[in-house]
Amino acid sequence: MNISALTIQDNLFLIDNALIERKLSSLNEAEKSTLFEAQQLLSRKLGENGLNFEGKSYPVSIRPLILSQVVVQDLANIGERFTDIFEHFARAWIKSPCIRDYFPVYKKSEHYLFNLPSHTPLVRIFRLDGLFDDDGVYQILETNTDCPGGVIQNGLAGAIWAGVSNPLLKDVDTCVDFQPFVSDTDLFLKELLTTHQERTGEPAQRGAIVTYKGRFKNEVSWMAEGLNRLGIPTEVIDASLLRRHNNTLVDSDGRVIDVAYNKLDLRDLIDEPEVDEYLTAAAQGEVTFINPLICQWPLADKAIMAVLSDPEMLSFLSEDDKAFCLKHIPWTRVLRNGHTTSPQDEQIDLLSWAIEEREQLVLKPSNATRGEGLLVGPFTSAQEWVESLRHAVASNETWIIQRYIRGRVISAVHPDIGVTDSMWSGVDTYVYGGKFAGFQARASFDPVMNVGRRGILLPVVIVKEGK
Repeated sequence: MNISALTIQDNLFLIDNALIERKLSSLNEAEKSTLFEAQQLLSRKLGENGLNFEGKSYPVSIRPLILSQVVVQDLANIGERFTDIFEHFARAWIKSPCIRDYFPVYKKSEHYLFNLPSHTPLVRIFRLDGLFDDDGVYQILETNTDCPGGVIQNGLAGAIWAGVSNPLLKDVDTCVDFQPFVSDTDLFLKELLTTHQERTGEPAQRGAIVTYKGRFKNEVSWMAEGLNRLGIPTEVIDASLLRRHNNTLVDSDGRVIDVAYNKLDLRDLIDEPEVDEYLTAAAQGEVTFINPLICQWPLADKAIMAVLSDPEMLSFLSEDDKAFCLKHIPWTRVLRNGHTTSPQDEQIDLLSWAIEEREQLVLKPSNATRGEGLLVGPFTSAQEWVESLRHAVASNETWIIQRYIRGRVISAVHPDIGVTDSMWSGVDTYVYGGKFAGFQARASFDPVMNVGRRGILLPVVIVKEGK
């Protein structure tokens, strides 16, 4: 891979290039060995503290991503502003059949979504996944308003990383705890309890971390143990075991659950009779359900990007918010037969145009997770691209096509193999209760950057002022 040909807007990462990239490119074998020893120590400490990814080691690199104060503030502002945009979108989804048509998979279950809870902001926990484009503008690729990963462990990992001597940062004074979820590793849990207090005016008495069919176990034990430690009796329970009783939600022993956080694949709940009582309780406001169901389905679905990147669909936003969305969300369309406007605002036959423009597009199932089914046009053969597009159009599922945003290519220290170059990277922003909470930086040998697909995590730091 030719790194020089892939470099994008390096001025955004001047400090990282000067302090990290340059050092990694000039290490001798002895220095690489010393650095890998530090990596192994970090990995051991993460394991000793119970951090894991679906039972495997938590893949955090000793190599940090250094951001400038300006970039940090810009990303934090973008994340916080989307709190209000999501609120507007949710209300527009309820009012507009035209917008709901973008999300046909939820048609049989959408009756659960019309009664919004009485707390503000609506979306209490989310993570915007994104990349900087060739013009240096941050582009949001996914909303993660359902149950994003890393809400606890990334804060813990940052704190643990800071306690390990780092050969890459000799004589450099960095700070990781500028991120609220690092300085307060209970921040996520406190937001759950704050949400219930705001919605009901009463403190939560009992909680549940809700799973389904044993999927997505990551961080579940951290959540349950943390709430118990904070004095809120909390259990991990399957959604199918929850019942309604006297306008409350109860577990299999009849104990009332006040606040429920979901750690599951929400696709499994669509039109599923055995979870009807749980979803009805959520819809009726009988439990503080985080995030609300509308956030779990339409707002987390990638088809939301097709709405928010199309000027003709944004009448529910102010002119400033329209411009903001069009700036920070790459051109996206639901893939189907018919005409639309191209990124250059020209009328096109969507399928024919998408076949020809493979090099600038990605194809995604609208409600899959962890990179499932995603095709990156420039890394896909023309034949596979055409076949996949035609299959997507003919299927009963919703697929989107989106403008391809090329990730920054970096050198890194992989927890398993040591110093390596040519990894794709991106930066994601967590928002809790409408406020910036922290970052997640990812790197991967695969252009689909996901921890579940050969990906690793990089602690995000700033250089302390005056250094």
